[in-house]
Amino acid sequence: MAEKIIFDEQGLKPGTPFEKGQWKEIATHSETEIKGFFGEYRFLSNFWPAKVFLDGEEYGFSENAYQAAKFKKESRTYFKTCTPKEAIYYVREHPGDAYTSLEWNSIKLEVMRKLLLQKFDRTLNPEIFAKLMETGSKYLEETNYWKDTFWGVHKTVASEKGEGENNLGKLLMEIRE
Repeated sequence: MAEKIIFDEQGLKPGTPFEKGQWKEIATHSETEIKGFFGEYRFLSNFWPAKVFLDGEEYGFSENAYQAAKFKKESRTYFKTCTPKEAIYYVREHPGDAYTSLEWNSIKLEVMRKLLLQKFDRTLNPEIFAKLMETGSKYLEETNYWKDTFWGVHKTVASEKGEGENNLGKLLMEIRE
């Protein structure tokens, strides 16, 4: 299942399949920064298994709970058993029924913050909490190749610098403090 969670079929270069280890072409892991939640830092991704709760219901991934939050409680069953990638695809095909897009945009950062606080809770997920603490004061950036400029920074193989707000990285650094 880890392969299914971690690797996508879309490659870094248009029209090519993604290959294991290809993330190294866009990520930077150094003494001062973690740009790209891949390899040993994959646990920072919302696709990493972790126990989180949304309205009293348990989910196996923060991504699934985040996507489920867009739906009324009685419409969330699918998100408990699917992979994070499947959760994203489901939402693209079935718009949420709990909020308008304007309403969702006004609360999505707070929804993610609450889920990440659980994911990195020392009691609920002690191993992941310890791993986050081991990152020390390193800059955390959700460098990606899938064009997510709200939660991360989109970077191509050819570019030196990416574009994006890095809200996921900012939340992780805030929680780590």
